[in-house]
Amino acid sequence: MRSGFLDATPAYLGNKRRLCPLIFALIEEQLPRQSWAASRFLDPFCGSCAVALYAKTGGFQVSASDVSELAATTARALVANSHVRLQQEDVLALFADGHKNSEGVAARQVRAAFSEQEAGFLDRVLAAARERPEPKRSLLLLAITKLVLRLRPMSLLTASDAGAAIVGDYDRVSPRRLGHYLRARQLLSPDALWAVAQEVNKGVFGGRGEAGRGDAIEFLVGESGEVVYLDPPYPGTSDYRGAYGLLDELLGGERVSLPAPTLDDLLGASRHIPLLVLSYGGPGVDLDGLVSRVGRHRPVLRALAVPYPHLPSIASEEKNARNQEFIVVAGS
Repeated sequence: MRSGFLDATPAYLGNKRRLCPLIFALIEEQLPRQSWAASRFLDPFCGSCAVALYAKTGGFQVSASDVSELAATTARALVANSHVRLQQEDVLALFADGHKNSEGVAARQVRAAFSEQEAGFLDRVLAAARERPEPKRSLLLLAITKLVLRLRPMSLLTASDAGAAIVGDYDRVSPRRLGHYLRARQLLSPDALWAVAQEVNKGVFGGRGEAGRGDAIEFLVGESGEVVYLDPPYPGTSDYRGAYGLLDELLGGERVSLPAPTLDDLLGASRHIPLLVLSYGGPGVDLDGLVSRVGRHRPVLRALAVPYPHLPSIASEEKNARNQEFIVVAGS
C-alpha cells in the first residue's frame, strides 16, 4: 500500500479515511482480491474520494461521481488522473501579476467567511488555476481547497468563533483555537501552497479511474460493475451541503440545493450490481432496522456497527460513545 496516499484527499468532517481498511476487508470476504483487477468499483457519493482512491490502489477500475463540485474536482485530480503531478513552477505561476487584482467568490464573502487578506489570496490563485488545462487545473484547485480547510480549526469553515477571528477580535476566540487562527495567516504564501500540492501529489499513481459529476440515481442506473459503495447523506444530520457548500462556489460550481435521494431509491437503482457496501448512520437509525430495510431489496451478508466519533476532542464523552457508523454488505 502506498504510504500516505490518503493525505491527498480533503480532510473534511465525514470523510471515510479511517474506515477504508475495514470496508475493503469486508469486500475481500465476498470478492477475492485477485479478481479486483477485472472488476469495476462504483462510488456515486465519492465525497473526499478516500474510498474511491483506496479502491484504485487495490486494482479496481473505479468510477467516481458526486453532485458536489469539490468531490468531482477531487475525482478528476486523483481518480481519473494516473500520472500527472504538480511541479513547483505550477504553483508559482498562480502568483503572476496577471491575477493580482482578481475578485471572485471569496471577495463577496469578506467578513462572512474570509478576511480581506484571505479573500484576495484565494481569488487570485483560484482565477489562475482555472486557466490551466486538465488535470493540472483540478490538481491545483484541490490543493487550494485543502489549504482553505486548514484556515479553520478542524476544517470547520463555520466554526463558531471564525467570525471573530476574521475581524481580528481575538478576545472572542476560544483559547484552544487562538493558536490555529494565528498560524493560519502563514498559509497565505506560495511556499505553503506548494507544501499542500506535494501532499496532493501523493494521491497520483497508476491505475484506472473515471470521474463524473451528477445525480447518484442517474449514475447508478447508467453504470454497471461488480461493487457499489453507497455513502449517502444521513437523515437528521448536517450534510456536506450546509457545512462545505462554499467550497463548491469557490471552485466555480453551485451549492447543491436538490434533496438527496432516499435510501430505498438508491437500493433499488443499484440492484443490478452484484455486491453492495453501504455506510449509514445518524439519529434514529439502528442496525437492526437498517438490515431489515436493505434486506427488502437484496440479501444481507454482513452488518456491523463501528464506533466512529466525528469530533472527539470537543464532543462530550456521551456523544462520542453514541456516535457509530453502520456498515452493511449485501449480495444480489
